Amino acid sequence: MRGDKDRALLARILSPFTVIFASFCLFAAPGVFAQDDAMDDEADADDDEVEEVIVTGSRIKRDTYTSIAPLQIISGQVSREVGLMDVGAILQESTAAAGQQIDLTFNGFVLDNGPGQTNINLRGLGGARTLVLINGRRVAPAGVEGAPTSPDLGLVPTSLVQQYDLLLDGASSIYGSDAVAGVANIIMRKDFDGLELEAFQSVPGNAGGVQSTLSVTWGRNYDRGFIGFGAEYTDQENVTLDQRPWTSKCDRHAEIDENGMIRTQDVWWPTLRSMPWDDCKGSTDLFTIFAGPGFNETMLYTPGTTNAGVANWSDWAEFAVIDLNNDGIADVNFRDYSLTDKEQWRDLFGERKRTAAMIFGEYTFDGEANITPFFEVQYGRRESRSNNGAAPLFPAIPANNPYNPCNPNGIRGVDCALAQNELFLNPGFEEEFGNAFNSGFGATYTEICDFFSISPCNPVTVFGPNAPVGPIGSPQHIVYVRGDRNNTDVDIDQVRGVLGVRGDLPGISFGSVENWSFEVAGIYSTSSGTSVRNGIRGDRLDHALGFNSIAGATPCQNDTGAPLPYGAEAGCVPVDLFASSLLDPIVNGEFATQAERDYLFDTREFETTYKQNVASVFFTGDLFELPGGTVAGGFGYEYRHDELESLPNDVAAAGLFFGFSTDEGAIGEKDVEEFFAEVELPVLAGLPGAEELTLNLSARYTDDEYYGGEWTQSYKLGWRPIDSLLIRGTFGTSFRAPNLRELFLANQTGFNNSLFDPCYVPQSAIDDATDEYDPGLDQRDPVLLANCLANGVDPTLANIGGITSYPAEIRSGGSLDLLAEESESWTAGLVYDFPFSGFDLTIGGSYYEIEIIETIIEPSASFIISDCYTSLTGNSAFCDRITRDFSDPTDPRITLVDEGFLNRDKEKARGVDLNFLFTDTITIAERPIDVSWDMRANRQLERSTLFINPQGVEDFNEFQGEFGFPPWKGRSIIAFDYDDWRFSWETNYLGSMDQDPEGVDDFDDIFTGLADTCLGPPDDVTCRDIGFAENYIRHSVSLYYRGDTWILGGGVRNVLEEDPPFVDGSEVFAINNTPIGVGYDLNGRTFFLNAAYNFGSEE
Repeated sequence: MRGDKDRALLARILSPFTVIFASFCLFAAPGVFAQDDAMDDEADADDDEVEEVIVTGSRIKRDTYTSIAPLQIISGQVSREVGLMDVGAILQESTAAAGQQIDLTFNGFVLDNGPGQTNINLRGLGGARTLVLINGRRVAPAGVEGAPTSPDLGLVPTSLVQQYDLLLDGASSIYGSDAVAGVANIIMRKDFDGLELEAFQSVPGNAGGVQSTLSVTWGRNYDRGFIGFGAEYTDQENVTLDQRPWTSKCDRHAEIDENGMIRTQDVWWPTLRSMPWDDCKGSTDLFTIFAGPGFNETMLYTPGTTNAGVANWSDWAEFAVIDLNNDGIADVNFRDYSLTDKEQWRDLFGERKRTAAMIFGEYTFDGEANITPFFEVQYGRRESRSNNGAAPLFPAIPANNPYNPCNPNGIRGVDCALAQNELFLNPGFEEEFGNAFNSGFGATYTEICDFFSISPCNPVTVFGPNAPVGPIGSPQHIVYVRGDRNNTDVDIDQVRGVLGVRGDLPGISFGSVENWSFEVAGIYSTSSGTSVRNGIRGDRLDHALGFNSIAGATPCQNDTGAPLPYGAEAGCVPVDLFASSLLDPIVNGEFATQAERDYLFDTREFETTYKQNVASVFFTGDLFELPGGTVAGGFGYEYRHDELESLPNDVAAAGLFFGFSTDEGAIGEKDVEEFFAEVELPVLAGLPGAEELTLNLSARYTDDEYYGGEWTQSYKLGWRPIDSLLIRGTFGTSFRAPNLRELFLANQTGFNNSLFDPCYVPQSAIDDATDEYDPGLDQRDPVLLANCLANGVDPTLANIGGITSYPAEIRSGGSLDLLAEESESWTAGLVYDFPFSGFDLTIGGSYYEIEIIETIIEPSASFIISDCYTSLTGNSAFCDRITRDFSDPTDPRITLVDEGFLNRDKEKARGVDLNFLFTDTITIAERPIDVSWDMRANRQLERSTLFINPQGVEDFNEFQGEFGFPPWKGRSIIAFDYDDWRFSWETNYLGSMDQDPEGVDDFDDIFTGLADTCLGPPDDVTCRDIGFAENYIRHSVSLYYRGDTWILGGGVRNVLEEDPPFVDGSEVFAINNTPIGVGYDLNGRTFFLNAAYNFGSEE
């Protein structure tokens, strides 16, 4: 059997690749090993190639690759050699990336740029604060829905990338706004030698997720220029939850006991509710609450049986958990109705198809001005498809609806109050009732009968309804319909063009003022995206259930006196939400008739267009002489126009989907003008203690159409006391005015149909015997209870029958009243080249600190509520955004949550980057082997936020060491080169991470605390949720052979199959106990093959 599995896996790897390889021989030029910081910048190069060099972090032309600014360089070829062919994945693996990294696991979540997008988040300060460039020029945002803010890295042609430069200081004075956390400059290759074809394929050892890339490049290099073209196509399969071992199970309990043992088996439900359980978290996702005078019951669908006199429906508890046969097991087990293990077909990664192409070049005309026109034309298309799991449909049902099981006048209904008498008179129930009554009231119910002369004496005469009640409505009925609101289709196209000319200015030559040159360039970018979702319209559902008729008795009848908007009446058919086909199976249910589906389903569409025009001019040259050399400077002007038009159809704009708010998109535009200058002063050179002392100064004036003018500046100092040691420091300020999303996202007002309110008494805290709140059953955190009281809600009194979710109004949108962000950043570091003759060793380190004031954020309703009521300090500034109706202390519902953008007072990130580079040639069996070891690490010291509300109350939060912000993050690549062979070993390291220390649960048991798997003393121990992860180390290996015209290589990522950590989803943002978006490998061991062939060029 094992051999069959191995052969099957080998066939998965080789079959597609063999077809590709047999179609044509392939080639890719060998790459240069990635280095870092000044190690990279000082690489030897041909004199001809370094006569005019522009290094990322400066606009001044220079004759060396040296940079004072902290700079990391990632080689495109080396990334390919360790199995990475996606720009987003390459940048997100950088040690400078921190915080939540948006990747394909976020398809099911609401994102600024829409589903399927990937971006880069440097220093954990957000994608909107990382500026992305291609060849030193700005890349426009692209996305769908609402208002995109960041470039889509999936639209960049990976096969053309030479290297990725990460500038890690505030660079607004050099590149303009958005460069708050740093800059990612994607540099395209310029070395072409005719036609090259390449194929790359990665195949996970687990099913799904195969990624195949085909690329073609062509180009020619001339004495006076070059022209290059590249196109690639990538097809990436989806991965479902059941295709990965770590997500294939349910959302399990993840707890650790006081002895350090991991526990997953639930004991709360079997012990306190007499329901056999496994290790899945307890939930009930398919139930119906019937509520009316004299009757308020939660019933579950039990086809073919009943314990309550309602055909196919059973009650789970009445004064106590119902166990009519007295076998110690509840008649109805909630476990059978839990969704947690019934949607393993949903996507962990969505399907993605990507097409990218680019043609670019330049040519220098003869003459002393060296006039050089240049151009770039880029096209990218991304098609993303994802299935985001089951979406609950939980409408209220009119009491007189003909399909209502509790409507005695309906098709199959009964008087549920009278039917309940059958339950009360069941001999098995009478015994339970007696025990529960005695426990709750301190007397037997027969004693009550005697005292009040009740006869006959039974549960019906004591508490039960003896008279008919009539139709009873359902305020909540839950079903999951196949294809309802859970599939997302996204198509995005982007076109980007650059046209410019550069040249020398020989006429400017007087004294030391000489060697001046200029560059004039224009950039045009436009992206268009379409997002499509299919789902059930809430207005049509209401009409089909009878809400628009008198007394709700006649589905599809409109007695309102006016036509229903948006054509809700057309084609209406009565909908039976109690059809067996909808209730069994629990998910992917289907309507009883096709007509019901045809009427209810509609399409929600968004068409989003983002345009950006940039025009710039820049001059650079020599100014005067200093003892250390020639002072070079430059100045320029840039104009930028951004325009956004995100248009929803009526279904999206009016929020017609069930459970969706109104979303009117965004329309807006703005202009920005900027003037900038830079000067580099070689103060000293060639002196004892000052082999080099260089000062770089830059400034920029930004004139924003809505926020006026603001200066930013930067100071950089590099000092070499000896040739082998560089000591450097930088200080800079940044300015970021609100982007188009933050300004023009249309006001959105709608209802969240299931807003969770933690201040309401949950069902689990209600005593079955008395139907009253029992503090002994309340598992809510004491901190939460205290915060509810502090904000005017008594969490022991707010009770609507155990329901903790209800509809509430949500308001959000952009604002012209926002303040612009400003920041200061500084770095200090050194690079030391050890002066050894036998080998080369360079080490470097850089301390950084970035502080942003008036940070713009967009909090969600769930975040606002959570932060308010779970704040450990009790000083959450977000409580003011929650409005409640306090007229009834037992039902102080939230009526409005304000999700609009706002300014937070301060954000701060600081840490240390460390770098190590070793190269040597060793001899084994008289064969020279080149050895290189490139290691980089980041030590995060602080990542904090501060919010001060209008009353001056501070809310400070520290995230260092929490998920997404590991104290240590590292990457190491060791390579051995012999002849035409290269063997590489990559190691990625993530330090241990934990939840906020103050939020760690106490060790407890199921009776007195929040635990689910421990009974506590004397027979057991106590436990708490797992909200931490140990150090994570992942290894990858590869072997490549480079011939004269071809390359063949392959390897294994995560060769030792290091699983992601196991955490509790109530403590850590996770899918089925697996953290997402924080750097863990969710694919497992993955095999990759890469082949390329160069056909050469005709001279």
